[in-house]
Amino acid sequence: MLFLILIPVVNSCIPTQQVETTTSTTTTTTTTTSTTTTTPIPCPTGWEEFERPSGTWCIKMYAALGDRANAISACAAEEAVLSGVQNQAELDYMITAFNAVDTIMAMDTTFWIGGERTSACLTSGLTATCTALTSFEWTDGSTTGTDGWIWRSGEPNNAGGLEICATVEITYVSLADQRCDRADFNGYACGKSPM
Repeated sequence: MLFLILIPVVNSCIPTQQVETTTSTTTTTTTTTSTTTTTPIPCPTGWEEFERPSGTWCIKMYAALGDRANAISACAAEEAVLSGVQNQAELDYMITAFNAVDTIMAMDTTFWIGGERTSACLTSGLTATCTALTSFEWTDGSTTGTDGWIWRSGEPNNAGGLEICATVEITYVSLADQRCDRADFNGYACGKSPM
């Protein structure tokens, strides 16, 4: 006789593999950096560019007979004003450029610029109060300082008490005060900021 004995196997004794499940979240941050590049706007064609303490300034010379009021109107038609003179480099440019456009070629060539006698020195010549550096002021809204007041010897003299406008006399490579109603001057310097 044979007896069969069955022995139950207990599962708890057999090692089992445990799997650990983890969930991970990845966060991606995108940063957009905006770069602004300022490209200087150039002066219009035919205008010369100058860097001034007040910013970029464009100058163009014109030849035309007329008084200062005519010169102001002509510059306004170009969306400009009569230009002041910031320094010697600008004066040199104005004279060279004017000689290139002037077909009248008068012996004593003079052109209008943006400067007027101050109210404090309106009736005065050169005095301790009204000097070559304080008698006039720039009218273009861009010219600063006194480096551009490069006067001819003895100027601004306010001859007859009527010379309240600034001009450039090419013969002397310098500035002079003149009557604003003189119509025999043959040019003007216009100036404006770049568009």
